[in-house]
Amino acid sequence: MPTPFMHMALAHRMNTDAVVPSDIRSAIQADWGAFLLGQVAPDARVSSGLQRPQTHFFDYQPIIDPPAPQVMLTKHPELRRPRTTDPSQAAFVAGYVAHLVVDEVWCMEALYPLFSEWGTMPMRFHMLHMLLGFLDERDYTTLPSSDYAPMHNAAPDHWLPFMTDADLIVWRDLIADQLPSVGRNLTYDILSKRIDQTPEQMADFVHNTQEMQTQLWSNVPPDKIAHVEQDMYARSRQTVIDYYTDTI
Repeated sequence: MPTPFMHMALAHRMNTDAVVPSDIRSAIQADWGAFLLGQVAPDARVSSGLQRPQTHFFDYQPIIDPPAPQVMLTKHPELRRPRTTDPSQAAFVAGYVAHLVVDEVWCMEALYPLFSEWGTMPMRFHMLHMLLGFLDERDYTTLPSSDYAPMHNAAPDHWLPFMTDADLIVWRDLIADQLPSVGRNLTYDILSKRIDQTPEQMADFVHNTQEMQTQLWSNVPPDKIAHVEQDMYARSRQTVIDYYTDTI
């Protein structure tokens, strides 16, 4: 699934997107740290010990229906916009549901259709992680160091009924401390363990244009990934609008 820095890069696009109504943009800008934390919070399951369906509200499958934000807000109606009187919590939940939709699109448009009918399963798994490393490194470089203070200062206060504030804070600090000009991106350290490589080996492969072309792009064309990313952004943007207008 997309990495935290990929989710944060999508959040930045919304910050200046005129398609997003000005009052909604103002709301997320006013609580930018909470919005960013929401964008990465579903993956705090890694440190909280929760299972993926408990934080993402869907299982891996070719078609996800109903949409995860709808499932989450039906199960936890207290998170709907009319009932979140704290604007920081509202910005956080808006970011959270945007994350869920991005992962849905990735699952339905990239993971299943683009990584299922070529090579061997181990090779596809390996190349999936190389793709994530490539996209993560690209997006990480676009993030401003100014994100650190608002994200680090985001203060969850019973924002989720299914995840503790303490777990959110641990995850917040893990991500914020890697931001540019503050720390070091640990994505290769994390992903490389899944494919039994060192971070250096993984980075070397991603930076090898010929190997990427031969083993990844020849099977998963860049234009198809670009289309998936367009859909991820469009769906996440609409989900944020729908959350604030209570139409999910």
